[in-house]
Amino acid sequence: MKKLVMMTASAGLMLALAACGSTSAPEATTAAATTVAAEETTAAAEETTAAAEETTAAAEETTAAAEETTAAAEETTAAAEEKAEGETLTGTAKGFGGDVTVTLTMDGDKIVAASIEGKDETPTVGGAALEELEKKIVEAGSADFDAVSGATVTSTGVQDAVKAALAK
Repeated sequence: MKKLVMMTASAGLMLALAACGSTSAPEATTAAATTVAAEETTAAAEETTAAAEETTAAAEETTAAAEETTAAAEETTAAAEEKAEGETLTGTAKGFGGDVTVTLTMDGDKIVAASIEGKDETPTVGGAALEELEKKIVEAGSADFDAVSGATVTSTGVQDAVKAALAK
């Protein structure tokens, strides 16, 4: 009897093991696995979409910043070209007889011409020195030039007017 029970148990065990090796699965298991896989795919797609939207937003911000930088560079270039084409600067200060006005013509940072108006300066002293002071401004390229002897107050006023013009 023991042999019969053992043989029956062995046969049952073999059948059970053979059934476990089966390649087919019950329909309920297949449907559940398919549903889980579909949910995981949907979640992954949603994460990918969110990441793509963030990347697009960052790209749009970068593009906007680049456009602003380009516009600023164009404005700077236009201003530099305008200045290089002969910008005119004007400054006024007190001379001996009244205001002296200096008009400078610039080529970039270089003074290429200067004209001085000082209608109230003494005609034979300060007034006579204006033409010489114009030459001194262009030679020095700045407000650092020697005063004209005898017209020190007018010369100082002209230097101050040049400084005022260059400060603009």
